Amino acid sequence: MSGSPVSLYFQSLISILECNLDDKSKLYKDDSLVHLFLMNNIHYMAQKVKSCELRTILGDEWIRKQNRKFQQHAMNYERATWSSILSLLGEEGIYYPGSNSISKTLLKGRLQSFYVSFEEVYKNQTGWLIPDGQLREDLRISTSLKVIQAYRTFVGRYTNYLSDKLIKYSADDLQNYLFDLFEGSPRSLHNFHRK
Repeated sequence: MSGSPVSLYFQSLISILECNLDDKSKLYKDDSLVHLFLMNNIHYMAQKVKSCELRTILGDEWIRKQNRKFQQHAMNYERATWSSILSLLGEEGIYYPGSNSISKTLLKGRLQSFYVSFEEVYKNQTGWLIPDGQLREDLRISTSLKVIQAYRTFVGRYTNYLSDKLIKYSADDLQNYLFDLFEGSPRSLHNFHRK
């Protein structure tokens, strides 16, 4: 059926729809939102085709191809959103040049920059929406694994250099906040401070 005139017609039609999606994604200024938009829409198309007669026309290979596309956009979303923030939790530049001594000022600055960046992402991305519950949950879990691991490692590695008053959020706090993302109602953490 994949080479039939009906199949070719639908493949052509869907190709036009995909081009329209790509064009609409360019309206977004934020790279993270571009990937989230494409991920949502490609996933939606794949799910719709999977659950109707178009599946027999387009075939399982088409569905697998779409699944790879939306998974790629999910990875690109994580990269665009979290790479620079997670780099703040790296070792690079925390030690004084040419020594093994840690700069407490740099360490404090990095942690504060991480919190500011995290709060900004939280504020923006709680307002973004992923309508599909499973897709939303999968992206939250994937993001949480990366962010929480990096945060725990950073705080654990430098715990002797960080006073409790510098630790604004526990790893559990951050994990709970990450599970607020993509609900479609913006929130803010600017006034929150763990006691």
